[in-house]
Amino acid sequence: MTGRKSWEMFFNCRQPRKRALIKLMDNAKRLLSQKTPKVIVAIIFMVTAGILITFMQTGVKLLSDELHPFVIVFFRAFLVLFILLPAILYKGKSSLETSSYGLQITRGLFGGSGMVCVFYGLSLVPLAEATTLLFTVPIFATLLSIIFLKEAVGIRRWTAILFGFAGTIVVMRPDIAISLGHMMLLYAAFAWSVCVLIAKKLTQSDSVLSITFWQAVGSAPIGFILCLYVWQWPDLQQLLYLFCIAGFGTAGHLLMYAALQRGAVSFILPLDYLRIIWSTAIGIFIFADVPDFNLYIGGALIISATSFITFREVKLRRKAKPVIAPPTTP
Repeated sequence: MTGRKSWEMFFNCRQPRKRALIKLMDNAKRLLSQKTPKVIVAIIFMVTAGILITFMQTGVKLLSDELHPFVIVFFRAFLVLFILLPAILYKGKSSLETSSYGLQITRGLFGGSGMVCVFYGLSLVPLAEATTLLFTVPIFATLLSIIFLKEAVGIRRWTAILFGFAGTIVVMRPDIAISLGHMMLLYAAFAWSVCVLIAKKLTQSDSVLSITFWQAVGSAPIGFILCLYVWQWPDLQQLLYLFCIAGFGTAGHLLMYAALQRGAVSFILPLDYLRIIWSTAIGIFIFADVPDFNLYIGGALIISATSFITFREVKLRRKAKPVIAPPTTP
């Protein structure tokens, strides 16, 4: 076979490959030019939000060895105002308008006290345990809606509530001791459940930026008053950590709101439970906190209970006007 014939055969056999490659590139361009489905964006937002919130809690736990948790609370709330400043300047003062200053102040007070208890509890309790206990927020929110909103709850949701509290007892292990850290985290879950109910009302008329801003405004004075008794000026490195804590927390909550705006609550909210995996991994590799068997059993009970409560609420309110559920952690 001559060299010319060999080259022609080689060139001819490459033609189908060339056409296939061009077709593949055209398909890729067409795929990239299409809008990403909302559900995919919602999943990415929710998973990223969970990672950022876990990073925030990790930063709090690390920094609490050097700064008092009350000081961290103040800077966490105060620095949020600076983080939100570009968005406020871009959208104008009208973005901070609210339908009820009374509800915003009440939410800020409960949210601020809850944040104090979360940050103090994180300094005392392993990260995975703290994360698991904070997932009791939907359980407390359901109880509060029964008491204050006179919401009718059937036997199935009552069973889920009992299962959730059983899981809480298993995680806390009261047969050994009920620590101050556990009690503070439970109060934080209760306080944030109040914030959840208020935010559900506010999201019908107020913007996410407004709710986040007024939450910080309500939390900062609480942190400031408490930290006066334990005040210490952070150095430059600690200030950088504080900015990261505030940034991770704010970005995580905003992404969580954005995810819930784009996807069904019943599908998106359970992705928040991935935070137990992130917090467990970080607890093992950074803090050498190896969770015991009780955490897995109690965590499974709490997650099952809160998942059922969420699915049940979505099913009952399917015909009502959609309401964006707020983040379930301070």
